[in-house]
Amino acid sequence: MKNDYLLKEYELCFEQLRFYDNRHGTILQYLFSLTAAVATAQFAVYKFLAGPTRGFFACQAFLSGIVFIATLILFLTMLQNRLYFVHMARQLNAIRGYLMTTEASDFHGNQLYTSTDFPAIKASSVHTFQLLGAALISSLFAGASAYAIAPSIGTSPCLGTAILVAVVVAIGEIWGGIRYLSDSGRETSDEAVHGIKKNNQPEQGAAQDGESAALHPRQ
Repeated sequence: MKNDYLLKEYELCFEQLRFYDNRHGTILQYLFSLTAAVATAQFAVYKFLAGPTRGFFACQAFLSGIVFIATLILFLTMLQNRLYFVHMARQLNAIRGYLMTTEASDFHGNQLYTSTDFPAIKASSVHTFQLLGAALISSLFAGASAYAIAPSIGTSPCLGTAILVAVVVAIGEIWGGIRYLSDSGRETSDEAVHGIKKNNQPEQGAAQDGESAALHPRQ
């Protein structure tokens, strides 16, 4: 069959699609496990020190700060994973749409996807809710760390500062994630992942033409 390559490509892309989909959930599960473990550890320190002492707040600030950094990295990983998932789905849809017109032109009851220009971020997508959850959890630990810094050095804690930090971090992560997926989702895979622009090739061709003209001037 002349489309053996496309069929193999379709199978491999489908495997990659499932991998990225499962990976998205796995990262979120790891994030939940990490945050739950640290919250338990903070409660254990609280009970061990018999109250909210300066040592407890210092421990809370340190642990919450570490968890914030870790959850931020996991959130960024989920964003990149979503982008890979979208490009893989677009490739699958492109192959399906092509084969529907060449190999199954008599089949008119297709119920699966053939769109290749759908946005990388969707309000109703499960991935979107998972990303929002990861961003909110990350911002809570940023606020917890900010709240504990003041009493760890002997001053009064400020709940308003903690809330402000949490809100700013949440907005920053959510807005940054939307911008990243919106901008990268409009690019091709080479442009979004490798930074290779389409206009590079014509420029190289133009340069080669110029070199050819220099080497072979008109007589």
